[in-house]
Amino acid sequence: MAEYKIHFLPGKKSAYFEEGINFRDAALELGLIIESSCAGIGTCAKCKVIIQEGANPPTKVEELLLTPKQLSKGMRLSCQALLRDNSVCTIPLESQLFKDQIVTEGTKGLFPLAPDIRKLKIKLPEPQLGEKYFDFERLLAAIQNGKTEKIIYDFHLTRKIANLLRDNDFEVTAVLDKNNLLFVESGDTSNTLYGVAVDIGTTSIATKLINITSGEIIAVASDLNPQRTYGADVISRINYVVEHKGGLELQHRLVVKQINTLIEKLCEDVKVQKENIYKIVVAGNTVMQHFLLNIDPRNLAYSPYTPVFQGPLTIAAKEIGIEINKNGILYTIPNLACFVGSDMTAVLTVLNLEETENIQLVVDIGTNGEIVLGSKNKLLCTSSPAGPAWEGAYITWGMRAARGAIERAEIVNDDLEFRTIGGADPIGICGSGLLDMVSEFLRKNIIDKTGRVLSAKEINSAVGTKLKSRIVPQESGANDIAIVRIDDDKHIMLMQKDIREVQLAKSTIAAGIKILIKELQIEAEDISNIYIAGAFGNHVRGKDAVDIGLIPKIPEDRIKFIGNAALSGAEAILLSKQARMKAEHIAKIIDYIEISDRSDFQEHFVGSMHFPLD
Repeated sequence: MAEYKIHFLPGKKSAYFEEGINFRDAALELGLIIESSCAGIGTCAKCKVIIQEGANPPTKVEELLLTPKQLSKGMRLSCQALLRDNSVCTIPLESQLFKDQIVTEGTKGLFPLAPDIRKLKIKLPEPQLGEKYFDFERLLAAIQNGKTEKIIYDFHLTRKIANLLRDNDFEVTAVLDKNNLLFVESGDTSNTLYGVAVDIGTTSIATKLINITSGEIIAVASDLNPQRTYGADVISRINYVVEHKGGLELQHRLVVKQINTLIEKLCEDVKVQKENIYKIVVAGNTVMQHFLLNIDPRNLAYSPYTPVFQGPLTIAAKEIGIEINKNGILYTIPNLACFVGSDMTAVLTVLNLEETENIQLVVDIGTNGEIVLGSKNKLLCTSSPAGPAWEGAYITWGMRAARGAIERAEIVNDDLEFRTIGGADPIGICGSGLLDMVSEFLRKNIIDKTGRVLSAKEINSAVGTKLKSRIVPQESGANDIAIVRIDDDKHIMLMQKDIREVQLAKSTIAAGIKILIKELQIEAEDISNIYIAGAFGNHVRGKDAVDIGLIPKIPEDRIKFIGNAALSGAEAILLSKQARMKAEHIAKIIDYIEISDRSDFQEHFVGSMHFPLD
């Protein structure tokens, strides 16, 4: 088969590829990731590139999703454009994948510093002639130090202990996790004991390097989850595994490589050796945990949605390729249900729902909404497929929370004012900016309770001319809203169809909450606090979430934004056996409510579509 050269701009990377490869896959081979929330199946229209020659003619999909003017300028969808000859491909700013504003801090629990993993410096007396002395039993006795707790160990340790003791004048350091003797080190290494807390999200991965002896967080690192190029949501990634030979191994390898890269960065930042990291604690949704452990999650995509494992699991980190101390271990926090993962378990670990009589609600808003409601009397959880709209997918000018995204918007003095991430020129709208805009236009009655954008003639006269002039009528009869001009003939727009996507995303979450309220036999007014977790929740305003009907209407001061509490929970579990025991207890006592097959889910979903304007 013929090969042709593609030169990618602005990265200035070039290579020869076989004829017929699509430009998206060619870019991936060179490490250039083009925004593509649909995993390249041609539905999201996010992977725009500019190709003047060397590709097939535009496909029917492109003619549907791109305007004639865009096509005339050489704009193509990289997943649809196929290589036919030597070519130059420009990846415009809007299609480049930037590092998000990844949230790494969150609400912390109050737990004593009492880690499961610990080091014990041991100095044994040397054996004497005629003395009843057994090397390994003496070591175990020193570890137990008079306690009755039985030490669990692998037999292979007995083969090494004799030389280890004599080569180090009978001074060694035992490394234990709970009552498991992991290994024995030469001399006194008790001052070097580090661990890493990890939150594997669908969109990003966040890590913390922690001195386990002191409890001090000494470095933080985060980056995008590289799996996202194979789909914005977990179901798309599972489908990739099902449809592609080697797909599971690829998804596993991508997440492990990213964790290793982040560990490398953590260590470089503070001059810590990877060999001094002995334990990793991982939080993540159920599918991410399967990918991490190279376990096929395909049964999660089909009814009855069955995970392979719940956890907790403790394994050798090297078994899955994590690069820390060669004898280091990895602990996975237990999952709660099929689509309520260990990230929510970690969140609940740093809250107090199971300790108080007060009814409290926890919502982690993402592509899959995870919801928990209850008190010490009963805890319920569910998941609701919100979709990736809050991360920019299926929103015309949507993008993730990266530099140039409109993240905050407010109507001031009869016009819309906005702020972008990094103060950069606007290139799109991220989830928090989208929520702000919809809420602001709702409050000004520019959008009605059905979600329809009113025409300029229909808008209440109290709205000034500046706002009215933003209304752009379409031939279909719908109205869109111009946000900001970015060149002579292009505006960033809030389209009527985007508002419908917001309605769909918020209604699934709202319906899930209503079902849990019904199951618990309470009223919404009985909820004392609402905790909103996750990266998106960190940028949301309580009033906006209430006004669009995303969460129940309660006083704003009872809505708490707790950031990346999943990472905080993983940190707590790494540092305290009490936190670990709490997480495992919660995983046992919580009840899961499956909403997908309930007749009342559709009823609540449809009933939540309208905006609850007063």
